[in-house]
Amino acid sequence: MCRSKYRGVSIWGAVLCVTVLAGCAGTAPKPTYNKEIAVQYRIDADDHVQVKVTSDAAAKMEEMDRTRLAQLISSRLDDRRAKNAANNDAHEAVVTVFITRYQRGNAFARAMLAGLGQIHIDGTVTVTDGPGGNRIGEFNIAKTFAWGGIYGASTRMEDIEPVFADGVAAALTGQQDSKAASSN
Repeated sequence: MCRSKYRGVSIWGAVLCVTVLAGCAGTAPKPTYNKEIAVQYRIDADDHVQVKVTSDAAAKMEEMDRTRLAQLISSRLDDRRAKNAANNDAHEAVVTVFITRYQRGNAFARAMLAGLGQIHIDGTVTVTDGPGGNRIGEFNIAKTFAWGGIYGASTRMEDIEPVFADGVAAALTGQQDSKAASSN
């Protein structure tokens, strides 16, 4: 009798632990604005946006990674901008994401101890209007993953990139406090 009582507690404890841990990799990062995007320039349903991802040589980011990240940001941006009503004033915008830190970390080190082998994606996002190239917004954004154990060992950069992309899209659309339906 006493054994089954503890088994139920341990099962619920495991479920709670997995739920809490899943929140870290899936939590979109918040931007730190250098130049806040004015309300009328937030990306909405009728805007046309081009996304470019570049990187610092020190970031050691491959072209394939830059292309994948640009596609993820574009996809998340499309999902979020559809939720912003069109203001009948379509803008063209160029979003340039300059990656300053791109570290895949080490899965073995993460498995051994939380905090070791961390995954990092840091970048500066600049938004310019299409025709004139005038800067209409700029912010820094960073995502770090540092959990340990099996969860840390099984999490890859490709699991963190969509969350980083969603943070960028949320900042561009002014939806930092809401989660997109398609986010992890």
